[in-house]
Amino acid sequence: MKSTTDPGFVLGQRRAFATLALVIAALSFVNLAGLEKAVLAIVLGVRALSLAPAPALDERRGWAATAAMLGGVHIVLLVTIVLLNLDRLPELVEAVRAFSDLR
Repeated sequence: MKSTTDPGFVLGQRRAFATLALVIAALSFVNLAGLEKAVLAIVLGVRALSLAPAPALDERRGWAATAAMLGGVHIVLLVTIVLLNLDRLPELVEAVRAFSDLR
C-alpha cells in the first residue's frame, strides 16, 4: 500500500480530482432536473467498486454502493414523477413562459 506522501499516489489523486472537476464543470452547464448529477453519482460509484485495475477499494465500499443506489433511486423517482404528471406538462410550460414574459 502506498503512502499518502508518495509522489505517485499524490499525482494519481490530483489527476482524479482534475478529471472530476472537469466533468462537474461541464455538467454545470446542463440541468435536466438533477438527472446529470444522478448519472455522475452512478458512474463514479460503479468505477469505485470495479475490481480492475488493482487494487480494489476496501474502505468506503458502502459509500460507493450507496452513491450508485441513490443515483438510481433519483432517476427512477424523477421519471416516475414526470410520467405521472405528463398531462400537466403543457400547463407547466405555459406557466414558465408567462413567468419569463414578466421580465
